[in-house]
Amino acid sequence: MSVQGIPRTSPGLRVAEWARRGRAEVFARSHVAVTVIAAAVILGLPLLALVMPYPHSPLRPDPNAIAVAPSGTYWFGTDGNGMDVFSRTIEAAKLDLPIAIGATALALIVGVPLGLFATSGRVGDALMRVVDAFAALPTIVIAVVGIQLMGGSVLDVVIAIAVVGAPRFVRLSRAAALSLRSARYVEAAVATGCSPLRVAFNHIFRNAYGVVLVQATLTAANALGTIAALNFLGVGAKPPQPSWGGMIADGFSMLIRGDWWASGFPTAAMLLAIGSLNILAGALENRIERVERAR
Repeated sequence: MSVQGIPRTSPGLRVAEWARRGRAEVFARSHVAVTVIAAAVILGLPLLALVMPYPHSPLRPDPNAIAVAPSGTYWFGTDGNGMDVFSRTIEAAKLDLPIAIGATALALIVGVPLGLFATSGRVGDALMRVVDAFAALPTIVIAVVGIQLMGGSVLDVVIAIAVVGAPRFVRLSRAAALSLRSARYVEAAVATGCSPLRVAFNHIFRNAYGVVLVQATLTAANALGTIAALNFLGVGAKPPQPSWGGMIADGFSMLIRGDWWASGFPTAAMLLAIGSLNILAGALENRIERVERAR
């Protein structure tokens, strides 16, 4: 048997097949390597801030080293106050990343149950109208107003960002509940007398947790950007506590003079963390798709 006159077992076809398999294997290995690096960034930055001995204090300025360019003594240079940019960039990860992850976890804990039980009835419809109206408002404005009203502590920042992120999980879990409630195993659970709570979590959420995890990772990345914007505006971390957004704001005046390092390195760290979270979200989505296809 042949394809366009070429035997199926011809050397040309075998080489092409080997090349295709080789490219697929290289792509899979590189994708795994990138995912591992992304996870190491998210886990490693806060751990590094906890265990690493800083070359200079991230909280005390050096009046003899104002706006010093990167060098062997000051690896990332110093800012306009004489503070070491490297130490402050690493120290900021200890604050920004836990806030983003904590706010995302709180938004998930609040939003998922609301979405699972907002599938029918007047209460569910009213809840979704409130969520839709809330989601239409500017995120930064809601967060700024909420933080100022609550006092401006770190816990207040977590709560404000969680409130902003919760509507995503409400909508997502409600959509999953609406699509799965007509499934046979859900109808069978209802017919056997399972409680609404058990049906919601054991039969609906259990089969939709994958998309919730992907959304949680994306929400954490978005929360990290929101935290940076809030700190850039002066809402959130109080000086001298470093934050990526606050460091970018402090280095903005230096950037105009051409001294890029005071804002450039914290910007790079923030983008690296956000990109790593997005890579993890993509890896989770691919894994979930493979599991679904295998069923």
